[in-house]
Amino acid sequence: MKSLRITYLICLLLGFSSVGMAQVDTTAVDSVALDSTVIDTLFLFSPEYTFPADTVALSTTATDTLFLFPPTFSAANDTIEIGEEKEQLVEIQPWDFRAPTGAKKAATDSTLRWQNWPDWTYKLNREPGIISYRLGTSYRSNAVQRNAHEPRYQQLYWEDISLNDPVSGTVNWGIIPQSKVSAFYERDVGTIHRSRYFNHQYYINKPLSRLIYSESKFNHRNLEFEVSHNLSQRTNIELSYWDRRTGGEYDNSQTTGRQIYAKASHHLGNNQYLKLNYVTNSDDVSLPFGYNIPNHFAYNFDRYTTSPNQPSAVSEKSTSILALNYYQRKADSTETNDHFRVGLFRKANERLIDVTNDTTGYSLSSYGANIRKWWQWGGLELEGGANGQYFLNNTPTQRSFFADNWGTARVDGSLSIDVIPFLSLIGDAEFQIRSDGFQSYLLNGEGEMFIGDFLLSAGLSSGSVMPTPQQLYWDSQNLNGNPDLQNEKVQEVRGELKYHITPDTKIGVRGQHKDITDGIMMSDSLFANVDSYASQSATAFFEWNLTHFEFEGSTIFHRFADSYLSPTGTIPMQPQERLWLKGSAYWKGYLFDRATYVKAGVSGMASPFRYQADHYNPTLNFWQPLSADQQLPMYNRLDVDISARVRSIMFILRWENVLDDVSQLGYFETAQYPMSQRRFIFSVRALFRN
Repeated sequence: MKSLRITYLICLLLGFSSVGMAQVDTTAVDSVALDSTVIDTLFLFSPEYTFPADTVALSTTATDTLFLFPPTFSAANDTIEIGEEKEQLVEIQPWDFRAPTGAKKAATDSTLRWQNWPDWTYKLNREPGIISYRLGTSYRSNAVQRNAHEPRYQQLYWEDISLNDPVSGTVNWGIIPQSKVSAFYERDVGTIHRSRYFNHQYYINKPLSRLIYSESKFNHRNLEFEVSHNLSQRTNIELSYWDRRTGGEYDNSQTTGRQIYAKASHHLGNNQYLKLNYVTNSDDVSLPFGYNIPNHFAYNFDRYTTSPNQPSAVSEKSTSILALNYYQRKADSTETNDHFRVGLFRKANERLIDVTNDTTGYSLSSYGANIRKWWQWGGLELEGGANGQYFLNNTPTQRSFFADNWGTARVDGSLSIDVIPFLSLIGDAEFQIRSDGFQSYLLNGEGEMFIGDFLLSAGLSSGSVMPTPQQLYWDSQNLNGNPDLQNEKVQEVRGELKYHITPDTKIGVRGQHKDITDGIMMSDSLFANVDSYASQSATAFFEWNLTHFEFEGSTIFHRFADSYLSPTGTIPMQPQERLWLKGSAYWKGYLFDRATYVKAGVSGMASPFRYQADHYNPTLNFWQPLSADQQLPMYNRLDVDISARVRSIMFILRWENVLDDVSQLGYFETAQYPMSQRRFIFSVRALFRN
């Protein structure tokens, strides 16, 4: 392994004469715009082309821009002249997808290109307010505690299609195609936390190919290849294949997966857009059901003598989505964001588990439609949407999910008002019904006030959450659903205060309290409504972004406590406080007479006190705080990140957990699942034109 690392470093020094940097997770343009205020853009036309009136003129002042034509390319009026051929140009405005009302942009293609995470929870792990529950290997059902939101109160959407498991409700963060994400939005609506991403759109006249490869010790290998081509100025096709595999450090920890993505898009006109998407994921995941570690404090992290609780258990999981979407934007405007979209989709979900003396799982297919519309009147914005879906239960009779077919319908709306220049208000409402008689609702209100350099925001919400089909109808040898469950009731309040010392420097604090009545958890092999409890979190953070340096730090405190609205004197889970300290420091800048742009630094965290993490049930693929697991020993983690861009090739190097065997033998984020030891990850991504 040492010789492999040396080889990589020699290639970097001899082939490109550069050092690197990496993993600055900020949406600030300065983190990627090289002496420019424009993010990296793929141009449809040459910079020399003069755009006619009412056409979006993509900025040509950026130095961090991928030009698709050589400097000798000429264009004038309505034609492109290449040699002696002339091609009539069509005025096309690049399409932008409108962000959900009130959502915050958490990541863009511009920031993600400097990063290569094993899965999305590794990125979330470094953010303020996050406590991660990872299972030692990527592409598993790793989860996070996000402020006061437990894993079951988090939702993930690809545009308007839910990616939560339709049976358990769990989010699989590992299927997010990081290299394709153009914008990632987050929205806390109190009762739940929503994440939503959109994939990039290409506007280029020549074929484009992208190759991404990463490698580390044991079985960690990732290869992604993508091809995109504009058949005409209006029509684009794209195809990609992503092969991923990891694990092998401990027995029965291997994971392999594949993702195939295909897209065809066509501009019907300057204000209408049609897109056909298909994506399929398949994963073979070894399930050790934790490892036989009687005492976490005395464990020596010897992978050769550590035995899994299930030496041969495995799950086969597959998902697929076929979606046809139509988008529309205003015809009498140069606005690039859509204001109306409608779509039809088909989904398939399957998860089959083979465990000693038991086989469980489910197989579903579903058909659905969604519609969304925005209205704007000055400082008032209104968003409304609806979704309908019908599920067909195709589970084999020898498996564990015997529910009838069911349907769901949901309507939602959001309203944003700029009351006065320094005050804005946002309201949300949602109602959902399922054909088995359950229904849920959500009401949320929040406001933001600017007072000089201070930003004060506060919100409160009330809602209910339906039991998932798994919680109602699961029937396996050792675990069972409960058709008599009641909805979870959630009341929530939150607040945040930020102070901008300079435009690029801010400090802040955030707090959140959630009161949960009739929470649903697995207890004694049966899902049940548990006693009332509260989830409380507090976060302090700072960001300092300079021309050549970036510094970030945060402190996260979380605990479960007695309910404030319905106190009982006891709570179902341990009240042990959780405290995480995080920090990072990076340098960024040009090297070698501006031949390469480099970012390098360190990111670390520490958990100075013992605590009990959430419990993961691999049969159900379900996380819950009710647990009999051991407390985790205190631990720390330090990563060194280096990335460098040389023309259209980017190198990303990461030394993970560099203090392993220095300050500690190893660490846990989830009981019975030791995290990976120190490792070096080498990644390269290359963009090929024509």
